[in-house]
Amino acid sequence: MWSKNKLLISFSIVLILVLGLVGCLRTNDFKFSFVNTNFPENEEDIYIMQGYAALDTQDLQNAKESFAKAYAIHPDKSYLKEILGILVAQQDFENAKKQAYEYLAKYPKDDDVRGALVGILTSTKSFDEALKEAKILISYNKSAQNYETLASVYFLREDFKNAAKTLNHAYTLTQNEMILDKLGAIYLLFLREPQKTITLYETHIRIHGISKLIGEKLAIIYTESKNYLEAARIYTNLYTTLGDQNYAKFALELYFRLKRLDLAKAFLLQNPKIDSRDEILLEVYRLQKDFSNSIKQAKLLYQNTHDLNYLAYYAMMRYENLKSHPRAKLTEIERDLKTAAQSLDDALYWNYLGYLMIEHDFKDSTRIHEGMRYVQLALEKEPQNTYYLDSLAWGYYKLKDCAKAKEIIEQITLEEREKESEINAHYKQIAHCLHK
Repeated sequence: MWSKNKLLISFSIVLILVLGLVGCLRTNDFKFSFVNTNFPENEEDIYIMQGYAALDTQDLQNAKESFAKAYAIHPDKSYLKEILGILVAQQDFENAKKQAYEYLAKYPKDDDVRGALVGILTSTKSFDEALKEAKILISYNKSAQNYETLASVYFLREDFKNAAKTLNHAYTLTQNEMILDKLGAIYLLFLREPQKTITLYETHIRIHGISKLIGEKLAIIYTESKNYLEAARIYTNLYTTLGDQNYAKFALELYFRLKRLDLAKAFLLQNPKIDSRDEILLEVYRLQKDFSNSIKQAKLLYQNTHDLNYLAYYAMMRYENLKSHPRAKLTEIERDLKTAAQSLDDALYWNYLGYLMIEHDFKDSTRIHEGMRYVQLALEKEPQNTYYLDSLAWGYYKLKDCAKAKEIIEQITLEEREKESEINAHYKQIAHCLHK
């Protein structure tokens, strides 16, 4: 994903040098209050006002002329900085460079102008000169911003090792995550050292906590390298810190992909505000074949939502959890299944109810017939469903109509029969019945 943005990164660095650094040339030395309606009589003040008014309307030429007139009256270096900024905005880099050198001859320690000069030089691909000026900048002031400027020049010269080394100085001074992100991108995309990027990001998170910027980038790196467990860990951390539901969704998708139901369950139990948390937790219990908790969860969901699907699930899980099959308990389960099936007209529930009655017939043929009617309702919706055909064949077997049972069960392919041990067992019993 990041590799697609290499050109964007390169372009952005140039843009930051040329515009971002120059942007700081706009000073706040001149602030006017118009509460007093008396206009200034000083000619210098008039030119200043005209200059800023022209800037507001993007009339750069008149703005530049106004500041030049103000400077002629009073040679304040702030006017020169405004003129330099305008020259850069006009992309008049030759005159801007000349203006910057003249200025720095008088004020060599001005970070803003030397930084702007570096931007001007890189924009005209004068990288050797730019590097020289950036090093002078550092010699006067070893600030994080100046290290960033020097790193940008190294980057544009494609000296990625020195760019990373220099950015690391900037990051050490500030622990700023925006600088860290640039540093990580250089190691990942240009030096091909993804582990270095991971180590930098993980260390930052351990010391300063996770943030959207660093957390998302780290999760992407882990995902692209197919280290899904670590990606899920980062998304989990992002969710618990920032509360964005998308992070919870991503974490759960990864846990399910990895079949780490234990981690999914722990995450869900620790974070009750996750969207659809109770429903997802029920699915986790189902996949874990945790019938006890499935029953509790399905009951809770039915009580909270009155959704009959959960009533049916509650009934089916109670049946799966039975160690014996007393008629009283089966009657309760059948009642709930019938309620759900009749209201929802769902093939799954009709078949489950029908098969339950066929399997536990209590030697009552009317019960078998009733169960087969429910199975046939399911087959009307899904005529080729393997499980429903097996249920109907089993009903005929229980009625001792083995020929009919065989006719139906043989509609299931050999491959499908052998895939399901219970269906295969039914087939063998039916076949044996015919040879008695």
